[in-house]
Amino acid sequence: MSAAPLPYPVATLGDGRARAILFDSAKCIGCRQCVEGCKDWNDLPRGNAYRIGASTWLTIEPPLLEGSSPIWGRNSCMHCRYPLCAAVCPVEAITKYEEGPVVIDQGACIGCELCVHACPWHVIAKDPASNKASKCTMCHDRVAEDSPPFCVQACPVGALEFGLLDELDARAAARAQERHAHVYGRREAGGTQVLHLLDASPGEHGNPEVGPQRYPAHRIPFGTMAKAFFSMRGGIGGKWRAIKNALGKPWRLKYRYWHRPEVSP
Repeated sequence: MSAAPLPYPVATLGDGRARAILFDSAKCIGCRQCVEGCKDWNDLPRGNAYRIGASTWLTIEPPLLEGSSPIWGRNSCMHCRYPLCAAVCPVEAITKYEEGPVVIDQGACIGCELCVHACPWHVIAKDPASNKASKCTMCHDRVAEDSPPFCVQACPVGALEFGLLDELDARAAARAQERHAHVYGRREAGGTQVLHLLDASPGEHGNPEVGPQRYPAHRIPFGTMAKAFFSMRGGIGGKWRAIKNALGKPWRLKYRYWHRPEVSP
């Protein structure tokens, strides 16, 4: 019996082996060199380092100066194994790569904002200049060359690691057991490829509570769904691609209009 098709494009960057980022909150000092490194590599403007947006794909929580908090957290795309943002996209502009990255194709995006509201982590923003959705790409260009994301390279204290998912998952689990910590992202939303080793609750580290079900329930505003359905966002070409996708893959519509979370295997 063949597996059910996934509701989004899947591709590979190289060897297809699943990778992950591991954030160890106990090592983080809140210096935000990862934030500025992300901006530099992705040609994003400096400034506004404290709030996720089109020009800031990564934040360190809480929004305090280095060394002034006893607990630090990280917010960015979690690169879900089952990305709801990609499932709700009407033009399949978001691809899940087997190595980990979930990437928005800027050329295909029509700016409908469905992914912005569907994301359970609230880390996708609409760029006011391009009218396209924007978020962390896990530096997929670097991953394709077997190099770590630039945020990982920029961290001066080793709070960020990058490697094969199975190896980092085992490493995180061992550390969590040693210090009675929690591995956030391991089961949330059916599993992600960004793992957080947290010594307190997710909320205390600035992360949302997300259940273990794949494709979590979303709260896309009715007005946003109506605009995506009736408006000409993306022009005639974008509307035609959305209609063609809906007619060719009608089963994908459930993720937008009558979605219910799925039990993880």
